[in-house]
Amino acid sequence: MRCPGLRGGPRLMPGEQMARGAVALWLVPRAGAHRDPRAEAAELSPAARERINALRTPDARDGQLLSRAWLARMLRAYFGPASAGWTIGVDCKGCAVLRDAPPEIAIAFAHGRDRIAIAIGHDCGPGLGIDLEDRLDRDDPLLAPVILAPAELERYHRLATGKRRRQYLLVRWVAKEAYVKARRVGLAMPFDTIEVIEAAPGVYGVGHPAGLDGQHWQVRLLEPSDDLAIAVAWAPTRDTPLALTVHSVDELPFERDAFTLIRLR
Repeated sequence: MRCPGLRGGPRLMPGEQMARGAVALWLVPRAGAHRDPRAEAAELSPAARERINALRTPDARDGQLLSRAWLARMLRAYFGPASAGWTIGVDCKGCAVLRDAPPEIAIAFAHGRDRIAIAIGHDCGPGLGIDLEDRLDRDDPLLAPVILAPAELERYHRLATGKRRRQYLLVRWVAKEAYVKARRVGLAMPFDTIEVIEAAPGVYGVGHPAGLDGQHWQVRLLEPSDDLAIAVAWAPTRDTPLALTVHSVDELPFERDAFTLIRLR
């Protein structure tokens, strides 16, 4: 899976540090040979397992187990044994947080119907956000005024009905979700006040009247299929572009033992 401007995945061995200015995006299917719920549960602390078991639906429990366990594995693979002392959590805005870790390391994850997306960043700016959407399977004129800024809504209505409108809405939905997660503002920032502007294929800038924080926020978009869109948002702090790499666990060898480092080669 590749998108314009993205490089191939890093060839890291366990304990080899992720380069600064890098974001690694992992797409993990909810089903497949890589799944081992008992081994995944062994990755979590007793308190984390208790919180997951308290969730109401099996789907929510499975999604949280998958994202927390595989995120712990990826952190261990990139940053070594030191990551064992870091705690994966969610703040009051619903954004992923990594406690007791160096401040330059950021995490984000999002759950979809058939897969989850995990992003790990190293020195990638003041925030990292991700969103994945695979449920918008039709054009929704009632949703459009809620999601789109006035200029976007005008362009939306000029498009032919059907697939083009649906894709236009889907892209802006995930881009704005990723942006508000990166900014850690949640639903306090209405989507119709945010405009995402395509600067290059798969690369968007963000305009927001309340976003004048001195940061130039960016969104990278992946569209692996017509009904799936994934967005990653950050604000680069350096002149050179961040390196975003994309990975899928079902394409890589892995260790089933939960206490063995995941091997990325």
